[in-house]
Amino acid sequence: MPHSISTNPFAAMFGAYFRGRVLRRFAVYLGVMLAVVWSGVAMEQARFAALAETASKSNVQNLSRAFSEEVKATVDLVDLSLVQLRATWQRDRAGFAQSVANHARHLRVPVRISVTDADGHLLYADAAAELRAPPLGLALGDLRQFGIHREGTSDRLYISRPERSRLSAQWEVQFTRPIRDAGGRLKGVIAASIPPAYFLRFYDSIDLGPDATVSLMRLDGSVVALSSRADGNRHMGATIPDAPQTRDASASGAFRKISYLDRIDRFYAWHKLHEYGLVVTVGQATRDAAARFAQQREVLRSAGLVVSLVLALLGWATIGAADRRRRALKALAAAEARWKMALNAAGDGVWDCDVTTGLATLSPSAQRILDSEHAVVSWFGDQGLAELVHPDELETVRAALRDHIDGVTMDYAMEHRLRTRDGGWRWIEARGAVTERGERGEPLRMVGTFSNIDARKQEEQRMRRMAHEDALTGLPNRVLLHDRMRQAILAADREGHKVGLVYFDLDHFKPVNDTHGHAAGDRLLRMVAQRLRAALRESDTLARVGGDEFAVLLPRCQQPQDAERVAATILARLEQPFEDGERILRISGSLGYALYPDCGAGDGEGDAAAAAEALLHSADLAMYDAKAHGRNRISGSYRTRVG
Repeated sequence: MPHSISTNPFAAMFGAYFRGRVLRRFAVYLGVMLAVVWSGVAMEQARFAALAETASKSNVQNLSRAFSEEVKATVDLVDLSLVQLRATWQRDRAGFAQSVANHARHLRVPVRISVTDADGHLLYADAAAELRAPPLGLALGDLRQFGIHREGTSDRLYISRPERSRLSAQWEVQFTRPIRDAGGRLKGVIAASIPPAYFLRFYDSIDLGPDATVSLMRLDGSVVALSSRADGNRHMGATIPDAPQTRDASASGAFRKISYLDRIDRFYAWHKLHEYGLVVTVGQATRDAAARFAQQREVLRSAGLVVSLVLALLGWATIGAADRRRRALKALAAAEARWKMALNAAGDGVWDCDVTTGLATLSPSAQRILDSEHAVVSWFGDQGLAELVHPDELETVRAALRDHIDGVTMDYAMEHRLRTRDGGWRWIEARGAVTERGERGEPLRMVGTFSNIDARKQEEQRMRRMAHEDALTGLPNRVLLHDRMRQAILAADREGHKVGLVYFDLDHFKPVNDTHGHAAGDRLLRMVAQRLRAALRESDTLARVGGDEFAVLLPRCQQPQDAERVAATILARLEQPFEDGERILRISGSLGYALYPDCGAGDGEGDAAAAAEALLHSADLAMYDAKAHGRNRISGSYRTRVG
């Protein structure tokens, strides 16, 4: 016992000293290690925030480009339809309603067509479920688009702000073009009305969080359409002051800003359609971008707490760091998967290419688009491209890929034809971007999409042909003739030669229609077109300008006798009988000709159009002179000039 009593105070004192020294060292160690550990946690939190911002910016930039292409394709088709329907209205009002119905079936766009006179009174409106009897004569002349076309003289597409339609009481955006006579006077306006929500039909296919927004704006800052989650109807037609995407002259860009409409902080990316005065903007709320890494941040805090409690086991800290790295890489992989899903929603098929080997892995939808029986194809190799891409576009595709790989372009985007297994060709749109580079900057991986645009290309070709060809004879129409006249006049001004125009109509054509019917008249017009086209030079243009009236453009003449010889050839061909089955049809022609610059001269692009009109008018007057002197003859007019 005494020994025990004598040793206990020493042991107690030693133990207290030992514990105090350990605690002091532990406290120093703990302070240093806590500072290191929680500094690392803070840096990782900041890195996750940076990853969230980078992924969000990449997503909205890709989607803004994809959605702007969707909007541009829609506007292009609507504008082509307006040009064609306007020509039909001027040429054949009786068949206008049927033509509108045909366009509606091809467009598959909820569009309403209307026509007004020069004062804005409604002449035509196609009926819909909510509008069975359009109120013809309704006054619409106070709308902004009518003022634009009345004040100007150009033939341009105007896109209005969203307005409540006076016909359907629904929100609509109007696409309008003027209807002018040969003298350029406004005779009316043709309009295509589309619900604003149609331009955001792809909104539900994106996954950017509950506060994501997609908007279509005019360059004056007015909202054309806004995604429904942001209460788009309430802000439709509103003007956003100091919108960065309208003040910046660039074609595309990105910014972060608190929304003027709903006060939500977002990352935005925009892409402009300068030719139509529109800009597409995609935004993701910063809190939605950060939410994608919320679980990783929570795990990171828990790992820091565990590491702080078991500082003696330094291996746990290493495991924690490895675990954090693994989770960060998993988050990056998840972000990349979401990006692929967004691209797949905007296109049709996803491809993932190893740039080093040149082999691309195709999704099932990409295989269907390429008509490939293999899930892996050679894409970057010269032989692989040569086997797939149409020879006319092969070098362009190679150059575009090289430019993107070398960093000259931000992304790769091409429309070209691909060979199918049956030997045919299919139009596709290919998009992609380098997503991974090596330490020296060399490209390692490229990801993108394929879209089947074969139907759109065929429709565009059909619409262009309808806009410039006469439907009955297949000859160029008045629009195409006028464009070629303008080009020929500009060439004549540069090179110092003359341009000739022969204008004629068919004598005794009306009796053919009256006696044998319009079908016989149509067959006769086609026979006239076929016979005369074979008698002209390859460089000459034979056009049907209306009814039984035709014109022949001679882009290079030296003297009036050149035009007169062509007119004589035409007259001789018209005098020859036409065989329509067992029926023999006999007609003749009244022809007038005029030469430029003898009949109307100008200087420059604007004057070339006026000179073309003057030349056409002079030839028309010469034709009427031939008719006044007994028909079946030729009359020349080559001394009148434009005042």
